[in-house]
Amino acid sequence: MIFAVILVLAAFKPDVLFAEKQPNIIFILSDDLGHSDVGFTNGNIETPNLNKMASEGVLLHQHYVQQVCSPTRGALMSGRYPIHTGLQHDVIYPGEPWGLPLDETILPQILKEYNYSTHAVGKWHLGMHKWAYTPLYRGFDDFFGFYLGGEDYFSHKNDGGYDYRSDRFDRNGNVIDELRWDLQGQYSTELHTKRVVDLLSQLQTQENPFFIYLAYRSVHGPHEVPKHYIDKYATHIRNEKEKLFAAMVSAMDEGIGNITRALDHTGLSDNTIVVFSSDNGGNVNCCGGQVTSSNYPYRGGKRALYEGGVRTPAFVWAPGRLHPGRSNAMIHV
Repeated sequence: MIFAVILVLAAFKPDVLFAEKQPNIIFILSDDLGHSDVGFTNGNIETPNLNKMASEGVLLHQHYVQQVCSPTRGALMSGRYPIHTGLQHDVIYPGEPWGLPLDETILPQILKEYNYSTHAVGKWHLGMHKWAYTPLYRGFDDFFGFYLGGEDYFSHKNDGGYDYRSDRFDRNGNVIDELRWDLQGQYSTELHTKRVVDLLSQLQTQENPFFIYLAYRSVHGPHEVPKHYIDKYATHIRNEKEKLFAAMVSAMDEGIGNITRALDHTGLSDNTIVVFSSDNGGNVNCCGGQVTSSNYPYRGGKRALYEGGVRTPAFVWAPGRLHPGRSNAMIHV
């Protein structure tokens, strides 16, 4: 997708590529979000913040990913199709001794060569059986989130194990991996958003540019969300599971709105590029067979190679740098 950013910039405002000041980059990756689960693709779910960004940015009309999670994340980080990294078959399950190969030079490592600070928030899912596969050993300056492919949104547990952490380097360059037991009971979507907002406050006076990789857990199952998000759909969605799913999307949309407001408040928005995507199509067979996500008008969903499984909503937002528009070029993450 970093190549998609360059393509769009070159097509719509080529002088950006040669600007004296390097732009900051925020890549927001949703999880299992279907093509029609957002308002800007004619979905029925309320996403005012994403809608606004899509209308102000460049909509990527033919944006493609892989059919499941780890292969897409590996492609994003390496810039290579999963067939070249061994990630083409499936996701990385807990306890499996593999990950994105260590001989791959990945996105944060490349950006470090251009003086970017690099920060990862949310879901990793590219290997954890050895420390060498975890974010701080792959080019990130810090990490806040979880290593595995999923967790409970409130307890932060997966298969009985706790997986929510803050990783950072100490002043001697040693990695500190801190399990955040104090965050049990707090909703992970809101925690991820708060972390990015806090980062922006810290980075606003930094001379060098930054890259933030925000990989939300939303809207992957289990479908869980604080009640006040559900209440807004009380009158117009009758099915309880659909209501719960819509509330999860709204929680993420609210978080993204908080991030864009933080960009404005810190004065960073005019020099920041934000890219939004999903890691695969919506899971139309989730949660006991109840269809909650929508990939309309495309066939299939997560795990399928039909359009519904690999074609996702996506845009590039760069106020002050990009004019609103639409790219019909075929783009892979």
